[in-house]
Amino acid sequence: MDGWGSPSDEEVAKFFQQMLADLGDAHDTGNFDDVIRHLYESQVDGYDPGDQPNQGFEYDTAPWTPVAKPLSESKLVLISAGGLFVTGADPLGNDAPNQEEAIPRIGEFLRGPAVVATIPLDTPRDRISVRHPGYDIRGAVRDRNVVFPIDRLTELRDEGVIGGIADENYSFIGATSQKRLLAETAPEWAEKLKAAQVDAVLLVTA
Repeated sequence: MDGWGSPSDEEVAKFFQQMLADLGDAHDTGNFDDVIRHLYESQVDGYDPGDQPNQGFEYDTAPWTPVAKPLSESKLVLISAGGLFVTGADPLGNDAPNQEEAIPRIGEFLRGPAVVATIPLDTPRDRISVRHPGYDIRGAVRDRNVVFPIDRLTELRDEGVIGGIADENYSFIGATSQKRLLAETAPEWAEKLKAAQVDAVLLVTA
């Protein structure tokens, strides 16, 4: 891939040819390392500006606050747009749709407000449910860390890479009204996190 733009037909063909070859080898050997490597390298290449450095994203302002202390001294909170919640504590209520029911109702979600689910740090992993109308949740069901990498954060804390993890972490369905999310919900979350003395937020998309 040449990066920063639509790939050519030839580049697309080469990508899929290599992918099919790698998948064929993986089927025979059971080793998917080459498949993963090909996907990773192709994605990195697609974001590489190459000899077109001026085509990157530029903003006059940025909604980010500089990190005030090293990560090794910072308490992080995890917020995922993957639609996770604690089993038995569905933030949408007792009559909330299940995954199968939610998919055809995505339009309702896209017009509605972001409803946050609180997930305590000590929640057993098998009690974290997933529902989202906007993506295939099978990978997240097999491993919650795909969209809610709480185990990876815990490892980083134990290794001293980060200073700590908030006692309460959060998730919501990302397929929601972005206007209401920015204008109404996000400022409320920010105030809550300040009160919890959180130093940084790890935002995870789905």
